[in-house]
This record gives sequence, structure tokens and C-alpha cells, in this order.
Amino acid sequence: MIAGFELPAAGLISVGGRDVTDLRANRRAIGMVFQGYALLPNMTVGRNIGFGLRVAGKPAVAIQSRVAEMLVLIKLPDFADRYPHQLSGGQQQRVSLARALAPNPQILLLDEPLSALDGRIRVALREEIRALQRKLGVTTSFVTHGQEEALSISDRIVVLKVGSPTDIYNRRRNRFVASFIGTLNLLEALVADPAADAIRIGETAIFAYALNEV
Repeated sequence: MIAGFELPAAGLISVGGRDVTDLRANRRAIGMVFQGYALLPNMTVGRNIGFGLRVAGKPAVAIQSRVAEMLVLIKLPDFADRYPHQLSGGQQQRVSLARALAPNPQILLLDEPLSALDGRIRVALREEIRALQRKLGVTTSFVTHGQEEALSISDRIVVLKVGSPTDIYNRRRNRFVASFIGTLNLLEALVADPAADAIRIGETAIFAYALNEV
């Protein structure tokens, strides 16, 4: 929703005091780094990094200068002419990060950017990302399942609480969760008597407590 790929069911999304809820993704000044790198395999490292700038119609000279700056920033100054398949996983993710940062986004979104990397590379790149974030001062949202990763890289942490399998199946909070878990725990019913919490399933009338969310 922050990136503009999904619309919120309620409320609004504000970036720098500006309501961007109805803006298209390409107009939000937001950079995104995906878990799977998402580099264009037919483009060199340099062209991958400059992709967003070309889409924005920036002059070729400005793009070349910015790409060179980004390559130095991610410590790959001599890799402009290489292709993604010639890079390691850590190098590919550095390029993905540079591509997201090249257009000077207001917000940087990182969707589990380190989960596909090996342990030592993951720790090293985590520290590099934190250093870059501090140097550039860009507001960053970092999604991770790693507690150590969250604690080491973040200024503030949001924890999304997930219920146990029993709670989710037997005491789901809304229809979406029930549908997501499976259709076997969904029954079509009619309200027979709202005052008495009575519902009718087929020819059978039963009493049940109404959920706060449906």
C-alpha cells in the first residue's frame, strides 16, 4: 500500500504531509528493493541502476553521472558493464539497492532484502544498508522475519502478532482470515433473530455469539 501496488480499505497514506493514497506507484517518489533482486537480466548493471532515471526522462549525462555515483556508493565502481548473472547474490542486491536509491526517493521500502543471502554476507550487507541509510537520511521501511536483524538495523520496530494455528482456525477474527485458512470452517447462514443471536443454517436454528468483525 505504501508503494502504491495495493489500495487501503480505509484511511489514507501520507508521505511528507502529502496524501498519496490515490497516486499511482510511479508518482510517489518511493524506491523499492525486492527479496528476489528483480534485476533486468538483459541490461548491464549500469543500465539497471539508471532504469528509473531513464523512465523519468532524465538527460543522459545526468543519468551517467548518477549511475557512477551509485556504483561508488555500493562499492562496485567497476561493475557497470557486467550483467546480473555475472554477479553474486550480495552484489545483485547491492545493485538493486542502488537502482532504488538513484532517483532520490522520499521513502525506501525493503521487502526482506537479505533473506536469500548466506549468513556472513547477510550480516555484512545489513550493516552496509544501515550505513547507507544513515548517510543518505532516507526514511526506510525494512520488512524482516529476523529478530536480530530488526533489532540491529531499526530505529523503531512494528511487531505484527500472529496467532497460533488453533486460534486462527477456531477463533478467527474476521471472514478474510477464515477464508484464507480454508473454506471448511465457513458455513452459509441466515440471521433468524438478531436480538437473540439466533442464526439458521439450512433448516436448523442455532444460537451463536456475533463476531465484532465480519
